[in-house]
Amino acid sequence: MQMHNDYIMRHIQMIGLGIAQVVGLEQVVHEVEDPYRNEATNELYKILMEMLADGKINDAENLLFAAFENKEIAEQDTTSLAFDFYLKVNSYNDDYLALCDFSRAEADVGWADITKLCQIGGL
Repeated sequence: MQMHNDYIMRHIQMIGLGIAQVVGLEQVVHEVEDPYRNEATNELYKILMEMLADGKINDAENLLFAAFENKEIAEQDTTSLAFDFYLKVNSYNDDYLALCDFSRAEADVGWADITKLCQIGGL
């Protein structure tokens, strides 16, 4: 099962990198480089990472979608946050996801929904 999960993780990373190039992102993983630049993005990122650390994956995903749909931060920033979020979620093992009342299938649906919101065709 671990080998299958590793394959899926590599596949998701490759898709993420490809999408990043299509939408003009320099990187898929969000990094807080300048605390004064993109303050709303940095704050959302910190909150999402705290929620993931606390095992509140469903709540974090809901917050991410709300920020995207309400256009609270720049779309490109939200896109990189979304890709980073799902890469992190997919790095968790199935036992941890189950403990957090989340599944890989939910992550797949969220990933697909984000790509639709980003208007990236073919995914």
